[in-house]
Amino acid sequence: MKRQFSDPTIPAFFEAHPKKKYRVTPIKVSTGQVAFDVEGPDIDETLNELYQNMPIGCLDYIRALKGLRSSIFALKGARG
Repeated sequence: MKRQFSDPTIPAFFEAHPKKKYRVTPIKVSTGQVAFDVEGPDIDETLNELYQNMPIGCLDYIRALKGLRSSIFALKGARG
């Protein structure tokens, strides 16, 4: 299953999830913005966990979010 998100905070939750592994890929969309493709199992179930405020490691989440934000700057800075 695959979904796309424009806000990096949601894909950061997927990356920091303690029990499931997801592949998060930053992509530059036609508007010039950066979006994130999330691939893996049970995406809707994991979104429900997010909205139910499932506990995750704070440092894991911060690390994931910083990495995704860094990819935004790298893609926007890249010519293409």
